[in-house]
Amino acid sequence: MAMAIKRKKADTDLGTMILRNMAAVMEREREKRGLTKKELVELCEITAPYYFRILDATANPSLQVISRISTNMKIPLQELMMGIKDSKS
Repeated sequence: MAMAIKRKKADTDLGTMILRNMAAVMEREREKRGLTKKELVELCEITAPYYFRILDATANPSLQVISRISTNMKIPLQELMMGIKDSKS
């Protein structure tokens, strides 16, 4: 009997921390830019359900997805993942 392979959520402390930071930065930037959640998911090229999984720290984004969000939002990867703003920006 074949079972469907389901990606499990990031359950490491680091994975959870990164997701919580991503959620905080994405929400901060969304509000700062006056974007709706729908506009943000379109900008980041992700689905709304996936965005909500980032917000509740149950998503398991690939580096490709994280990079796309960083690039499309023009937020440095370090800031997006760690919540640390570069002092130069």
